[in-house]
Amino acid sequence: MRRRTLGALILATFLLFTAVSYATLDRERLTNWDNYLFWLDYPRGARPVWLGDSSKSVEFSGQVEYPVTEKAPVNLILHGNGEVSITIFRPDGKVVRLSAEINGTTSVNSNTELALQARRFAIEDLGLRREDLAFITPTQALFMDENRNPLPGKYTIQIHPRSVEAQLIGDTYALLGTDYKGRDLWVGFVGSTVNTLILALLTTVLVIFLGILLGIGSGYYETRLGDAVSVILEALNSIPYLPLAIAIIFVLSSTGFHGKLEMGVFELALILALLLVGKFASAVKGIVMHEKVQEYIESARVLGASDLGIILRHIMRAVLPYALSYSTLLFAQMIAVISILGLFQIIPGANWGSFVAEAFTQNAIYSLWWWPLSPSMAIVLVSVGLTLLSGKS
Repeated sequence: MRRRTLGALILATFLLFTAVSYATLDRERLTNWDNYLFWLDYPRGARPVWLGDSSKSVEFSGQVEYPVTEKAPVNLILHGNGEVSITIFRPDGKVVRLSAEINGTTSVNSNTELALQARRFAIEDLGLRREDLAFITPTQALFMDENRNPLPGKYTIQIHPRSVEAQLIGDTYALLGTDYKGRDLWVGFVGSTVNTLILALLTTVLVIFLGILLGIGSGYYETRLGDAVSVILEALNSIPYLPLAIAIIFVLSSTGFHGKLEMGVFELALILALLLVGKFASAVKGIVMHEKVQEYIESARVLGASDLGIILRHIMRAVLPYALSYSTLLFAQMIAVISILGLFQIIPGANWGSFVAEAFTQNAIYSLWWWPLSPSMAIVLVSVGLTLLSGKS
């Protein structure tokens, strides 16, 4: 299989996987990724479902069969409005009945009525002491035996009315688990992936568009404006763009939720594109200056072709192959730049870099090793695909 075909296959598979994951993502969770209060009822530091054989997290409405082996679920989250009743048929024959009025999202652990009823069951029906309940959640108490150990077996959980959506939270959760703030890491990974790819793609498109425009303008037309553009391009090539980009972002961005920098995606892409366009535009200028003195260009002029016609029909034919090849490498470079700036919390918005930076902030690099590993593998996969795609067959 040729290298370009393999590269295209890798990229197409990754992009399709990302698109499907994003399309099926819970928008409410994605919107509230930085709202730590939203995640209060979720487990802290839960492992991915593919890592353990402990209690798993399930979503359901109406009724569900839930097996308990070594560990009990830590919470039962409810989404709905009005009077809700919960009935749990335990494997020891005991039946737990809870009810309360809810409005929006709540849980057995956070709702005062439900938590009191759960603790009352543990004290009156299981004979647990009040001090025993200090070390377990109200939800866990519903799945315990008289010795404060998880009661193994199959539980039948019924929620009425069926319009209420429920989530039984175990110590494993979703595809990437949760961080120490309870946030679903799969939501953060998919969201940061989409943001990184969009920003990198938009920046690449702007660099190619502006580079072709400036390169042709300064290379084809020998005017003062063309000379001025050439001077600007040389200046951009001589200035280290990363320090300048950091300074501009800090000046133009605003402070948003939790003190994080905020800036529109297009504005951010435009800043990066303007600082990176110099090298590409200079290369395009060289191609244009070489092509415009060729005999076939002179022949076209003699035959009455306009400058615009010559540029579109002949000059662009020489520029486009280079632009396409350059764009694949530039896209990979932009992913690296965005990730590095995000890692140091410099660039606004969620991206692969800021996603990994959160793992450092929570000291979770080793304990939740799958967290930083996921964006790292994605970066390697995209880079390999782009490298193969840009290489010769």
